[in-house]
Amino acid sequence: MSRIEPPWPLNELARIDKLKGYGVLDTPPEPVFDRLTRLASRHFDAPIALVNLVDETRQWCKARFGLVSEAIERRISFCAFTILEDQVLVIPDTTQDERFADNELVAGPPHLRFYAGAPLKTPDGLLIGTFCIIDMKPRPEFDEESRNDLEEFARLAMHQLEVRAAEMATGEAEQRLREKHALLESIIESASDPIFAKDRDRRFTLVNSATARLFGRSRDEVVGLCDHDLFPAEDAARLDALCRRVVESGREETVEEELPFPDGIGSRVLMIAVMPLRNAAGATVGVAGVARDITARKRAEEALRVSEARFRNLVDHTPQFMWINRADGSVEFVNSEWRRYTGIDRLGPNQWDFVHPDDRKHFLELRSGAIAAGTPYQMEMRVRRADGAWRWQFTRVVPMREEGRIVSWIGTAVDIHDIRRAQQAAEEADRSKGRFLASASHDLRQPMQSILLFAGALRAHVADEPGRAVLDRLQQGLDTLKDLLDSLLDVSRLDAGIVAPQIEEFCIADLIGPLSAAFAPVAEAKGLGWQVIPCTGRVRSDRVLLGRMLRNLVDNAIRYTERGRILVDCTPHGNRLRIEVHDTGIGIAPEQQGRIFEEFHQVGNPERDRDRGLGLGLAIVRRLSHLLVHPVEMVSHPGRGSIFSVDVPLVQRMDRGPDCAAAPQPVSPVPMREAANQQQRLAVVVEDDAIVMMGLATMLREWGFDVLTAGSTDQAITRLRAVARRPDVVLADYRLRQGRVGTEAILRIRDMFDDGVPAIIITGEIGPEPQRDAAAHGIALVHKPVTPRLLEASLARHLGAVRPG
Repeated sequence: MSRIEPPWPLNELARIDKLKGYGVLDTPPEPVFDRLTRLASRHFDAPIALVNLVDETRQWCKARFGLVSEAIERRISFCAFTILEDQVLVIPDTTQDERFADNELVAGPPHLRFYAGAPLKTPDGLLIGTFCIIDMKPRPEFDEESRNDLEEFARLAMHQLEVRAAEMATGEAEQRLREKHALLESIIESASDPIFAKDRDRRFTLVNSATARLFGRSRDEVVGLCDHDLFPAEDAARLDALCRRVVESGREETVEEELPFPDGIGSRVLMIAVMPLRNAAGATVGVAGVARDITARKRAEEALRVSEARFRNLVDHTPQFMWINRADGSVEFVNSEWRRYTGIDRLGPNQWDFVHPDDRKHFLELRSGAIAAGTPYQMEMRVRRADGAWRWQFTRVVPMREEGRIVSWIGTAVDIHDIRRAQQAAEEADRSKGRFLASASHDLRQPMQSILLFAGALRAHVADEPGRAVLDRLQQGLDTLKDLLDSLLDVSRLDAGIVAPQIEEFCIADLIGPLSAAFAPVAEAKGLGWQVIPCTGRVRSDRVLLGRMLRNLVDNAIRYTERGRILVDCTPHGNRLRIEVHDTGIGIAPEQQGRIFEEFHQVGNPERDRDRGLGLGLAIVRRLSHLLVHPVEMVSHPGRGSIFSVDVPLVQRMDRGPDCAAAPQPVSPVPMREAANQQQRLAVVVEDDAIVMMGLATMLREWGFDVLTAGSTDQAITRLRAVARRPDVVLADYRLRQGRVGTEAILRIRDMFDDGVPAIIITGEIGPEPQRDAAAHGIALVHKPVTPRLLEASLARHLGAVRPG
């Protein structure tokens, strides 16, 4: 008998987040929890009573009675089993329970023989720990009343955790309030502008140092004074009247005042903004004000007026189109370069014939809207040159303001005609790249498909061991080339932006079912456990691209897992369905986790062993995640495995039913050679590429099939009528000549015989059409280039339920 380690709850990520949110881990003992464990020990007559919390790696005791150790590893924790279900876990005799008989706490000191634990359940239903009692002798008499009492202790402990969290939150709020007060004081004091507050009697209640320095006093000396204590009577009267108006009206006012100050500061021009200061009830209790010294600005205004003439001269001689409009948008000035380029010396009020007719309406609408909103505007439009040629210009117009008021508009234009032509050439190059990738995706896969098939068919004709070894190496190289070709083409198409998602609503089981059927044999061949938790519900996504994401994640999990199991699970999270792929593989170190989605980056494969993949699978997952807006997350622990999850929009959550049933568990297929040898079967191959057709026919005959080949749908129908025999399977290329598709051939053959004729579409296209046709008509789908091993598995899987013909 071997010790069984506790599994993780399905909601482990949420559970850990909640536990850490209580801020209780690794805190000192607290009397309220210690009293609970002491009382429980006395109540149950148990030598040990504990309040335990279970984090990622350990079981930690918040309170313990009768036990010295504060924490133990989670792998040997009894409580790690208790948090799996919302009920009391009782083990009357640990030596009789296969989960714990070999546990080092049972087999060795302290020789635990009895355990009872009730989960600590948060208000939102997460199990973060336990309240448990332990004894060194068996206790078969632990009855239902004792269970209820233990649950009550757990509820008391959980209540104290909630109280503790609330008190901690209150303390943090008070600390934040103190910090905000300190921050406000710091902001006021660090401001270079004078800031002040006055009560309803216009006496200063607060000033910052900048205000106090103006009067040559300290802050405390200014507080309590009024304007009459600090300024001459006439100036004080104006300031006092300003504050009175703000208090009475409740409206902010801004004024400019020239005021005298002592100690060599002299007369300064201040712009003073005064606003009402209100209490919590909204009543005005005084005023707050900010002053800014604008003496220098006032002196600069005169200099600015002098410089306007210089600016106008500069604009006029700039070798770029420039013009100045008035605040209402009417033209005030155009520079000499504009006049030279257009051949127009003076513009009339509504003269816009220099703008191309096709651009004029949009330009005038944009201009009118910007003038009304007071915002800049820009656009690309065609302007007529003096020689009559229309050329593209990039035009930008911005408002010029004085004291917040628009006084004019400054416009510029740059000739971008040649740049636009270059952009058009670049866009055409992108379109050519897209056409090339689409063509390459099909044309490169076709010869690759025939090579794979002929290499597979060659095995039956190579008898000697050296020849088979060479053939194995050839097959391995071809498999690697196939994977590299698939991945590189996919990455290139995604980077080129030519993959357009075809979003639709569909049952997630329709995607999980084929995924399970495809990968279950692969996992089993490697000696791994395979489990798919039944998934229901309708999601909104692109089923082809989402399927590629999940296939890459599952393939990666199998590739990096040497023992244990692979688990696929679906869990609703609000309006999204989280699809998770669990493995018990090598895991990913924290320093590697930020790079695993990079191209060609692999964990633990510095020698670039191609048996470990190419390092493009997760790079494709990341690109598809961004394209579909399906967030991908990862949790990994080195040596324990990883969990990759994809969040997909959930349209409707459903129970299992005929409309959206759970994904079926795969059945082990009959090996193709064994199935074919039971009785000679007929396979129909519809393929317009002669080399690929020959490769498929050769491979099928090696497996004991009679093969009927055809290059088109009509030819297949004619030849089937001649042999008058129901086919056992139809293999058809999707894209045939003259715009025909393989789906048509399959449906016509089924019309000749019956709808139960199994069929497989073999295609070099990775667009949505083959996937949709296959799903609509119950046809299997495999993508070229397909290896003989995968073709054999697909045939065996779909022929398992067919009557021998």
